[in-house]
Amino acid sequence: MIHEGYIKYRAQRTEGPIPDHVDWDELNRCRTELFDLKLIGMYPNGIGYGNVSIRVKASQFIISGSATGGIRDLSKEHYALVESFDLARNSVKSTGWIDASSESMSHGAVYRALPSVSAVIHIHSRRLFDFMRAGHYPETDPSIPFGTPELARAIEALALSIGAGEGLFVIAGHDEGIMAYGGSVKSALALVKAVYAKGALE
Repeated sequence: MIHEGYIKYRAQRTEGPIPDHVDWDELNRCRTELFDLKLIGMYPNGIGYGNVSIRVKASQFIISGSATGGIRDLSKEHYALVESFDLARNSVKSTGWIDASSESMSHGAVYRALPSVSAVIHIHSRRLFDFMRAGHYPETDPSIPFGTPELARAIEALALSIGAGEGLFVIAGHDEGIMAYGGSVKSALALVKAVYAKGALE
């Protein structure tokens, strides 16, 4: 059963605009491209899937908002600034006109693990999910469900084990879920497009 789009953390949001970011336009174009590839979108039951983010500083980042998966062209009002997240309290503090994505803690875990990372992408694809699992790509423990502090800790540990400035892995306990990260939006997107091309050949 797909639960993407449901926020499991305690949201503490201050209404207001997100800060300007030099790479926001590129991030938003990246999201539109992923939407057109159906790697971000909405399931028939109305639940959205997939999200993108860019680091602002330290563990703060701008991320596409909750329940935006079905919208092709987003504006800044569809994004939120995650100012902090607390795994012990399962809470996310944000600023924006919309709640931050249900996967905010997963994105934050990557940023906290690897200071060289500037962008994180979360996509869904049955074909790529099965292809990557069969190909023994890195993955989280399938017993850990999405949207939980346990998953965020597992993602942080996996990102540390992968290391480097970019990586791609399966969220095995989050059906169809895949994450990519890189030192730029371009590099993270390139990882997704590369595995998309490989998966299409299978």
